[in-house]
Amino acid sequence: MSIKFAMLGILAERDLHGYELKTSFDEKVGDFWSLNYGQIYSTLDRLEKEDLVTYDRQIQDKRPDRKIYSITPKGREALQEWLASPVNRVRALRDEFFIKLVFMDKNNPGPILELIEKQKALYLKQMNRLTHQKVGLKKGPKDADSLTAELLMDAGLFHAEADIKWLTLCASKIKAAIKK
Repeated sequence: MSIKFAMLGILAERDLHGYELKTSFDEKVGDFWSLNYGQIYSTLDRLEKEDLVTYDRQIQDKRPDRKIYSITPKGREALQEWLASPVNRVRALRDEFFIKLVFMDKNNPGPILELIEKQKALYLKQMNRLTHQKVGLKKGPKDADSLTAELLMDAGLFHAEADIKWLTLCASKIKAAIKK
């Protein structure tokens, strides 16, 4: 996901300062994507240089001034173009667990098989947490944000389920290789 366009999307809803942007980002996708303040402010600097956002200084008593960012017409146009474009790159398999498999001791598969079980348990916990959150959403008011949250939870559930299936396949192939 492009942080740049996430920031533009949030600012398209309303003008915010950096701390509020981080809070809004976390509320929308924090369970699926983590972002630190450095990323927020470096992205805002780039967006300003590209004339996609602008800011007004807000004077504060006993605190440094803060910048209230707003999206520019050029920023809205870029956001709409991005929203209408398909994602051309398939999600890369950049999983730390995959790297552990690459470097596992092929002569001693016991530890990796134990790790696979631990990893599956973590995915099951994640699925349980997402399911509870989804049930809680269904009890609340229905709006565009709750629909988006539910769709993200569905994606998280499907990905976790796929990861569990992949880990199960890994374990069975490793066990089969041991028997040979």
